Amino acid sequence: MIASNIGIILVVTGALTAAMVVQFMAPAWVGRRAFGEIPSGTADMALARHWGLLLFCVGALLVYAAFDPAIRRAAVLLASVEKAGFAACVLGTPLRERPIASMMAIGDGLMAVIYVLYLVGL
Repeated sequence: MIASNIGIILVVTGALTAAMVVQFMAPAWVGRRAFGEIPSGTADMALARHWGLLLFCVGALLVYAAFDPAIRRAAVLLASVEKAGFAACVLGTPLRERPIASMMAIGDGLMAVIYVLYLVGL
């Protein structure tokens, strides 16, 4: 079931992931809305922007992988690790009390589960 629909799954989840480019463009706005805190200082802003750029790249890679079976498994594995890691970092800390952060983490966790199911052949 998942394997037969993996193309559309990757396009949709990749686009959602790539939308975090807004973190690159407006890290203070995203930080305040999603996490209830504004990155402060040069290092915090640089890391927040880098995280947004990295998420954009992971999302773009997922969309690309939807159309290139040769890289699909590697891209899905990479995204699985990133998404499971983010879910653990939010849900395993007091950030889970922030509604938007929790919603993002749950969404990423579900995407990671779908990706792992695809990788094991379901």
